[in-house]
Amino acid sequence: MTSDREFLRSELLAVAEAVVPDQRPVVTHDPGPVNPGVLFDGRGTATVCRVTVETGNPKAPDPSATVDAAAATLRARGWTADVVPEEDGHYRVAASRDGFDVAVHAWATDWRITFTGETPVGS
Repeated sequence: MTSDREFLRSELLAVAEAVVPDQRPVVTHDPGPVNPGVLFDGRGTATVCRVTVETGNPKAPDPSATVDAAAATLRARGWTADVVPEEDGHYRVAASRDGFDVAVHAWATDWRITFTGETPVGS
């Protein structure tokens, strides 16, 4: 699980840095392995890691271009990435690779872009 978590974390940081190269991305959420269904579905020792990275350029916010760049960068790194149609100023990418899932979010009202990923469920 540690290697999955480290892979996900490094991918999110690399993509964020490529999308906004003049800013340093920051890990804003990385609580370590958690059991997503311990009380509900009987998976027992199954765990998952969820990591969030944020970056952005306050001088040139363009959520549409940033999300397109994130999708292109993810694809270049071997991910399957789909840009979700804009909805009320919310721009998104949904990406996956080998059981890993990534969601990229940007808003017309904010200069930040958020990359959140989840490892495959493991034990």
